[in-house]
Amino acid sequence: MATDPGGFRLFDRFGHETRVDLGDRSSLKLTATGTLLLRHPDGVAVVDPANAFSRLELREVPLNPTDTWEAAFLGVLVDSSRGTFSRFEVDVDALEIGDPGYSGPTDAVLLPDGRRVAILIARSPHLAIFDPEDRTTRLVVLGGSYGSNNAVVRGRTLWVTNYDRLCRIDGDTLEMSSSTVLQPGYLDPQYGIMTSAFIGAPRFSEAHSAWLIPRPYSGDILTVSEDTLEPVGRIACGGRPYDVLEFDAGDLLILDHPMKVVRTMQNPFVEAL
Repeated sequence: MATDPGGFRLFDRFGHETRVDLGDRSSLKLTATGTLLLRHPDGVAVVDPANAFSRLELREVPLNPTDTWEAAFLGVLVDSSRGTFSRFEVDVDALEIGDPGYSGPTDAVLLPDGRRVAILIARSPHLAIFDPEDRTTRLVVLGGSYGSNNAVVRGRTLWVTNYDRLCRIDGDTLEMSSSTVLQPGYLDPQYGIMTSAFIGAPRFSEAHSAWLIPRPYSGDILTVSEDTLEPVGRIACGGRPYDVLEFDAGDLLILDHPMKVVRTMQNPFVEAL
C-alpha cells in the first residue's frame, strides 16, 4: 500500500497479516514456475519465501538475440534459471500516445514465446507488442479508450482488462476478443450524472473453471467463461472488491478498492446467471 515501507503484506486464508520488509520500494512478480521476482531500484532479485524471504541478486547481462526469457517488468527481462536479467527501452514514439502527460506505458508482461513483451498503456485504445531485440512494435486495438491493465498470461493466451471489459489476445496470432461491458456505470454523486466504472483484476479459478472478475461498484465477483467471455455466475461479497485470490479449498482473499481493506470469504456461494 502507498503508505507502507518497502516490502509487502502477507496474508493467510484466515486473513491473519504479517509484514515483510524488503528495505526499499519495489515490484513483485510470480513466474509461471512459481519463482518470486523482486524488481528494485538497482536490479532484480529472486525472493525465497521458504527461507525467511531471503534475496538472491541476479546478474545484469546485455540482450542476446538467442536468449528466451522467463518474465518481464517494464524495461527489464528476467531469467532466474540463468541468474540473469537484461534491460530494454520501449520505443515510446511507436506507442502512438496522444498526450504523454495523460497516457503512457505502465507495465509489461512476457508473452508465451519468451521473447516479446506486451506493453500496457494507460488511457489508450490499444496495447503494444514489443520485441526488445529488434525493437519492432505492433499495436493491438482493444476497442475502448480507457487503457489496458492487469495482464495475465495463461497457456498461450494473454488476458487484460480494458477498463470495464475483459480481453483475450492469442499469443501467436494476436487476434483479440472482448467481452461485453462487465461493470455497469453508476450515478456520480458529485456531479449527478452517469459515468463509466471499472472492473478489478482477473484471476482464473481452477475450482470454477472460469475467470473471477471483481466488480468494485457492484459489490460482487463475476465468474466469466474463458471460452465465451460471458458471465456464468456471481458471488455476492459486498464492499468494493478489486482483487481476489483463491485458496486451494476455494476460500477467497479479497482486496477492496482503494486498496485499504483486505478480508476473507469462506465457502463462497456462486449464484448461476
